[in-house]
Amino acid sequence: MSDQTYGVLLLSFSKYSHQASFVPLYQSHPRVRLVAIADEPDIEPELKALNQSWADKLDIPYIEGVDRALELKDVHIVSIGHEIERRAHLALRAAAAGKHLWIDKFIGANMDECDAVVAAVEEAGVYSIIPSYVYGELAAQARALIASGRLGALLGVHADVMFGKGWPQPISEGKRDFLPPGRWKFADIKRELLCVGAYGIGLVQDCLGRIAHVYGRAGAYFFNEHASLGADDFGTLNLTDECGRVATVCGGRVGMAAHPHGGPARAYLIGAKASAAVDGKGPVLNTYIREDIAGADYRLPPEDPMQWHHTAPTQAASLAPDSTGLWMGLEDLVAALDEQRQPAYTVREARDHMEIIIAGYTSVVCGETVRLPLRRQAE
Repeated sequence: MSDQTYGVLLLSFSKYSHQASFVPLYQSHPRVRLVAIADEPDIEPELKALNQSWADKLDIPYIEGVDRALELKDVHIVSIGHEIERRAHLALRAAAAGKHLWIDKFIGANMDECDAVVAAVEEAGVYSIIPSYVYGELAAQARALIASGRLGALLGVHADVMFGKGWPQPISEGKRDFLPPGRWKFADIKRELLCVGAYGIGLVQDCLGRIAHVYGRAGAYFFNEHASLGADDFGTLNLTDECGRVATVCGGRVGMAAHPHGGPARAYLIGAKASAAVDGKGPVLNTYIREDIAGADYRLPPEDPMQWHHTAPTQAASLAPDSTGLWMGLEDLVAALDEQRQPAYTVREARDHMEIIIAGYTSVVCGETVRLPLRRQAE
């Protein structure tokens, strides 16, 4: 077994990422060492101040200029936590510099960017991981159940992944037309079929074959903040793989106290012999607390009204030691570097994942089923 220590460069602490959640993993792993934080000189002053504060907290350098940071010889892994519109460009440069990639959820904002990242990573011969989707408890339990053979041939999957965050209100403003794919960034909200539905899509990828058809529905809102922009806070997808097997996904935010564990993470597996429900937060004792919260003097954080970075009140925690699977993802990446192989979920799978998401949004707008693969702009 190798005893090499791998140095990590953190590219930004954008609020559109989970970089802050990755830091404890890197700090805890005996084979990983934080080297520096870097970002471009022209970023917003607020983000620059946040990056600097993290550098001070971690006692590592903050480097203005990503290319300068990529020249560091003791950097082996680049952890990309920037906003979605910047990730592909950063990944291209990191791969060209011979650095391995840990990327938060999405590798690009459109298919051309995602294709470019896959080509660059494979040409450079570096390793990549997107740890958000197949390492967590929900996917691991579903995978083990399918492999056991108890269900027989798998015929279909349904995934419910929702976040109990924010305070729903009656929609008081007129709804705007639903936004097409491509507009992802907003000051105070996230598009939730993209950000939450993504986990259900990752589970479906792990259970079924390559997706061939996508049908999406969205536009019924829980939050005025989303309705006023025509940006989804909840949506559903119907997916069919190349073998004709069917999957459905529900994803979004449903308001705090709607679920005792901060939102459901469940899968329903339909087999030829049997069917089963898998709870990624179980085993659990469900105690609902909405009345307690509604009657208490609880206030949403004024600096984070949609609770991007604040955990909503819950009654219990998952019993699983690594329910999100981020530690397992880091273990897989370290082992992959030791063994000179790709991890389980790479930029190639992430490219296919984004294609499903874009097809889903396209379907919502046009009202029709979308066939994959999507046409590229150059075609």
